[in-house]
Amino acid sequence: NRLNYESAFRCFQLLSDKGHGESTLHLGEMYEYGRGVPSSLQKAFDCFATAYQQGVPRGAYLAGRLMTADALRSEEIRDIAVSWYKEAIAGGITEAYAAIGKLYIEDGRRALPGDPPKSDKTALSWFLRGAVHGDNLSRELAGDFFIYGIGTKTDVKRGMELYFQAFHDGSVSVCFKLGNLYSNGFYVHKNVDLSVAWYLKAFERGDSRGKYYAGRVSYLAGRSYPSIPEGLEEKAKALYYLEQAASFGNADAFEMLADISLSRGNYKEFEENLKQGTLSGSEDCREKLVRYCCSRALKALGPVKGLLESSTAMKVPLGCGDEESLKEAVSWYRKAAAAGDGESWAILARFYFFYGDILQVRERDFTKAVKQAGSSGAVQLKRLLWMYYAGPKALNGEVFHKENAKKAFQMAHQLAREGYAAFYPVLSSYYEIGYGTRKNSRLAAHWAEKARI
Repeated sequence: NRLNYESAFRCFQLLSDKGHGESTLHLGEMYEYGRGVPSSLQKAFDCFATAYQQGVPRGAYLAGRLMTADALRSEEIRDIAVSWYKEAIAGGITEAYAAIGKLYIEDGRRALPGDPPKSDKTALSWFLRGAVHGDNLSRELAGDFFIYGIGTKTDVKRGMELYFQAFHDGSVSVCFKLGNLYSNGFYVHKNVDLSVAWYLKAFERGDSRGKYYAGRVSYLAGRSYPSIPEGLEEKAKALYYLEQAASFGNADAFEMLADISLSRGNYKEFEENLKQGTLSGSEDCREKLVRYCCSRALKALGPVKGLLESSTAMKVPLGCGDEESLKEAVSWYRKAAAAGDGESWAILARFYFFYGDILQVRERDFTKAVKQAGSSGAVQLKRLLWMYYAGPKALNGEVFHKENAKKAFQMAHQLAREGYAAFYPVLSSYYEIGYGTRKNSRLAAHWAEKARI
């Protein structure tokens, strides 16, 4: 809220003027990010420098941080930034060690004229100093250098020791680094279980990505299941990893488990896995679920499949046993509709409209189905809505009817304008008698003439 920022700025300014360093620090952050005031890096720097002079060591760290972009291009500015960071270190801000080290990392690009000299060895020396003083980022970066042999010879053991120190002091990011190492088998023996365990530790420490990566690694370990011959221990292990991946919400795992269930003839598990995969965001699972439910619905309809014909504009009498077939079909279409299939909503709307009494649905269920169908079955739904609104009573066997002349006219007008000849005489009569619109003999004659052609 800008007004709150402006009020906060005024309060911090009053305290800063009285020498309160923390308030001056907050002013600098507000200038840096443009909160309540126009963004100004120069004013932010001035505030951070003043905060340091008022006894807040973090001000020196933030002053140095603001110089980072220029410090990477100028040795003179880098020296100034380093001096600020050293002041921060003297005040107990240990993260400044890592900040200094980053200024010396060789980035691999070709040096431009005026660029300061870089040295991975120098960077590592600063990271090691930070590690000794308990800075976790310094430990992680030093660990990276030892494991990958940057600025020193490769020493995986020492790198892992630094990683573990960072972990024991609460680092979340190092959990991902350890998970990646064991997942890919880089510099350590590949171990899916250890990889998953490290990702889950990141999740337990509040980073939701940990669960995603645990699921992804498990899925990659299990996706070879279909190609493994039956009876081998590896096949059971692959299935275990797929199920583990699914328990972490991995959508791909749900899809593969669904296919496995289908191959075993377990349709209940097949449907449930597709449903869970859909909830996990898989469009492939959703499409498979819709196709499956619609195929089951068609099978249930059997001899009364004619109810689905778009030309059906009135209630068709049901024979012996047809009611149960219809109810079963509707239960499957509801599942497809719940998965977001507009066509299934359109079919439900028609079934509710003509057989709502048999299906024990209410009028609001019909109107909801029409709304959820959206553009699916648009013409068919307009015809249903026209019957729903037109005239004082139902004429085609529909269960629900609610006369609304204006809306009936709108439906008829849309259908006639779209070229549906059956509505030409209807629209003509509406203009002639003024049903849902003003009387208009000219338009009545126009639509009557179109009906005769």
